[in-house]
Amino acid sequence: MDTGVPFAGDGASRQLRREAVLAAARKVFEMRGLDGASIRLIAKEAGCTTGSIYPYFKGKEEIYAEVLSLSLDDYKARLVADVDAAKTPEARFEAALWSHFRFYETRPSDMSLALYLFNGLKPQGLTRELDARLNEQLISILTIFKDCLRSMVNCSARDAEIEVGLHFSMLFGLLTLLHTKRTRVFKIDPRALLKLHIRRSVERLTAGS
Repeated sequence: MDTGVPFAGDGASRQLRREAVLAAARKVFEMRGLDGASIRLIAKEAGCTTGSIYPYFKGKEEIYAEVLSLSLDDYKARLVADVDAAKTPEARFEAALWSHFRFYETRPSDMSLALYLFNGLKPQGLTRELDARLNEQLISILTIFKDCLRSMVNCSARDAEIEVGLHFSMLFGLLTLLHTKRTRVFKIDPRALLKLHIRRSVERLTAGS
């Protein structure tokens, strides 16, 4: 029995239903992962029938892609605001790294979504439009990091890509240790370690400039 917001009605009601499905899907993905999720479980969490989901999404992969896309929208908005508030090239570079850390520090489920795509295991069966949208979002985010780096130090586009990859690896590694509580085992203060990493990176990158 459908106990949620009814599908019939105006565009606002339909948008509410779509948002309810996405919110329910996020909970299911957090509990089961993409492989363990199903339209049936998402429908149960949303309080609707499985058939009532299909007018909005073709399958769980497409729902996953939309949840991830919304997460990346939030991430980029935070990143842009933090970088724009910085006054110098060094401060913008530092702000970008801290923005990434703070966003995923407080939203571990969003990190799980992001890593599923970043490690190459991207959801299959996406529409061409959704696939293109996700790729554009990722490219635009990486471009912000590369622009921050190249405003601080003169380097080639390829060197900037390598450098950004290095920092993303460090950030996601540190956040993984934080969320799995392994920082205690290694006796690491993640914020102190990131602060040290940023300071040494700036010194290394700007040496001789």
